[in-house]
This record gives sequence, structure tokens and C-alpha cells, in this order.
Amino acid sequence: MPRVRVRYFALLRELLGNTREEEYKIRDGTMLMDLLLKHIPERHRNVSARWKGRIFQTENGKIKLDENGTPYLKGYYLILINGRSYLSISEDGRHPGLTYKLEEGDQIAILPPVGGG
Repeated sequence: MPRVRVRYFALLRELLGNTREEEYKIRDGTMLMDLLLKHIPERHRNVSARWKGRIFQTENGKIKLDENGTPYLKGYYLILINGRSYLSISEDGRHPGLTYKLEEGDQIAILPPVGGG
């Protein structure tokens, strides 16, 4: 089973009990959205609903999905995979976004918006 590492920052770290980094064993074919929608919430059941509400766009209490069943991430979150924005990764000439298939050794960083001046 492939393993990936996830790093959390700021408010997300606090939400998850000051967890800085975790390793997840995933199945081949697991997508980034699976990690965000399933794996992380299952490990952190006590804050599962709050996690999903912070990360994904919701409507009437449900996560909004596009026509392909892919959830809409709140636009102000930055997710990096191996140091690159998940939106900039290209596979076979297309940009998979949240449907990016995670691979052995991927390092994911999830950064919420940060204010300041």
C-alpha cells in the first residue's frame, strides 16, 4: 500500500489537536479528494464535520459537487503536492485537480488562508 504524508498548518493544525504531520496508508488509485473527504475525517472523527465544513464548499449543509461528483474546495485554501499546487499538476495533458491520484511518497501540505498586514 502506498504511503503519503500530510502536513497541516495554522487553524487546521489546531482543529486536528495540534497535529503537524501524519502518514496515511492508501490504496492504489486513491485521489486527493478521497484523502480530504474520507481518510482525514475518519482518523479525526471528533472533528470530521468541522473539517469538511472548513475545507469544502457547502450548500444546505451538504458538500457541493460538480457534475462529475468532485467536491468544490473552498477557493482560498492552498494544497501543495510535493511542493506544487494541486491545480498546476498535469497528467497526460490534463489538470486533474482534486482527482489527482496519490502516489507512494507524495507529501501533501494543506494551508488555510492567513490574514495579516
